[in-house]
Amino acid sequence: MGKTWASIGAGLLLFASFSSSSSYKLNSYSVGPVATSNSHSTTYYTQSTGGEVAGGSASSTNYASGSGNVQTEQIATPQAPTVSNGSGSYFTYLLVTLSDNMSASNTYPADVTFSVGVSTTNCFTSACVQSGAVKFVQTGGTLSTPQFYQSYSAWGGSSGVTVTGLTPGTTYYVAVAAKQGTFTNTEYGPSASAATGNPFLTYSVSPNTLSLTNMVPGTVTTSSTVSFGLATNAAYGATIYNSGQFGGLFSSSKSDTIPASTTNLASASHGFGLQGLTTGQTTGGPLSISSPYNGTSNNVGTESSTTAPIFTTSSAITGGTATMDVQAKPSTSDPPSSDYAETLTFIAAGSF
Repeated sequence: MGKTWASIGAGLLLFASFSSSSSYKLNSYSVGPVATSNSHSTTYYTQSTGGEVAGGSASSTNYASGSGNVQTEQIATPQAPTVSNGSGSYFTYLLVTLSDNMSASNTYPADVTFSVGVSTTNCFTSACVQSGAVKFVQTGGTLSTPQFYQSYSAWGGSSGVTVTGLTPGTTYYVAVAAKQGTFTNTEYGPSASAATGNPFLTYSVSPNTLSLTNMVPGTVTTSSTVSFGLATNAAYGATIYNSGQFGGLFSSSKSDTIPASTTNLASASHGFGLQGLTTGQTTGGPLSISSPYNGTSNNVGTESSTTAPIFTTSSAITGGTATMDVQAKPSTSDPPSSDYAETLTFIAAGSF
């Protein structure tokens, strides 16, 4: 009777190739015994594992979890940042403040760095990032394509960072990703949003004409009041400027001018000037009277041949109000005439 021989062999399946693209090159790769490797060059790191399910993901509306050793290395995805538009007064920038909290009781370790993504579509998936729909905040608050990571303190800590170069009247969404060392990049977390403001300035002057009737040499004559209205969301406020055409009250028939000056008309021989009386506002401001128009009694400020500020505020304002009058004092050397006149121009400008 013959003998029957049976054999069982164990083999190793090996793949080898030369793979590359315009950005990456893999000289070789293989599937072999169960192991974990961590290879790197000056520029790139690779991590590989065998004998486990990797890259799997289970998710719901609010939560997601991944399987495998690589997933266990991930740090907590950052919470939504705080995004401020300065109550609508920021037009080309927003203030973004990151959260340093992993949970209610834990903050991130000091060596964790963060990337701040900005989008107008509220999409921070890998596809949106790769499509260029997401821009990333760089040093100095500018936006660019490369993802950029730096520490919580470098992002301004609790004071935040100003993100610049934005478009007025546009809603921007901001989300944050984190990493700690190699192979720990999180996805971008939940977003927060704010809309940049649309700059506006409204301004009024009433009435458009004033009369200084029956002027008497050596006597100060005061006009009725002029009222101003002002509202703006300019972050650095606004100013109302004045200028005059003739430099005083001018009579074309007599070729004579009662000159504008900064003076006390009660003691001056003659002159003409403006005096601010009151200011107020509903919110913001405050609106104030600029020197030399903030005098009392018969102390007046000269009109400007170009422009000079008469009322000003250093911040946004609503319901701004102001009043002023003009005063004149002719001398006995000023020839009587009914055509003494001056054209005053008032201009309002905001500092956005």
